[in-house]
Amino acid sequence: MRANGNMGMRTLLIFAAALTAQAQTQPAFDVASVRLTQHGRGPDGWSRSDLTARNGTLVAVNESLQGLIQWAYNVKEYQIAGPEWLNSDEACYDITAKTSSDTPRDQLRPMLQTLLTERLHVAVHRETRTLSGMELVVAKNGPKLAPAAAEGRNSTNSRGGDVTATHVSMADFANNLSRWMHQAVIDNTGLTGNYDFKLSYEPNENQEGTTKPSIFAALQEQLGLKLNSAKIPLEVIVIDHAERIPAEN
Repeated sequence: MRANGNMGMRTLLIFAAALTAQAQTQPAFDVASVRLTQHGRGPDGWSRSDLTARNGTLVAVNESLQGLIQWAYNVKEYQIAGPEWLNSDEACYDITAKTSSDTPRDQLRPMLQTLLTERLHVAVHRETRTLSGMELVVAKNGPKLAPAAAEGRNSTNSRGGDVTATHVSMADFANNLSRWMHQAVIDNTGLTGNYDFKLSYEPNENQEGTTKPSIFAALQEQLGLKLNSAKIPLEVIVIDHAERIPAEN
């Protein structure tokens, strides 16, 4: 029994050393605080979170491990695989982390990776998995899209299912659809160039009494596009280990 205990302790020490070595090879924040939240849900039943990163400072409020991993590795939520408590109310965090104010925003991402390794002992690996998703294609009667003006800034504004897109490619639009539908969407329209268009759909599938069409119907009726089911190979961040309780600040 003693030998098995020693072996288990040795394994833990090796694992801890590996995490420390991993953290030391990446850039890190100068100062950081990581704490379990006590926010819970509001009277409306929603649990709200927020993450902002600018001027060398990252602030996360009531953010789940899933949300933190998503921002740190710049992936979509469906590209993360991990423990059951990945998006749990009981395992959300308040984080304040700072470095030099002139640090570019994207350089804060690997710093957050390091912080998660140090404080939550997060260990991950990347692998390619085939996920269920959608492909955006041209509908039977052809597209109903106006080419964008010769000059313009790429922008997509969406509020309550009312979308205004300016100078947007189909690849960009598919990426927006993946965010709104919480699953992978790829562009298989074959359409090149940029387009200006509007789209109005009901984002809440269970909404009663709405006069707006579903996103599937809206795409066909308003844009001459269609969504088909598809199997899509994507890189996934797999969380091999993580601890709920952060190490001391």
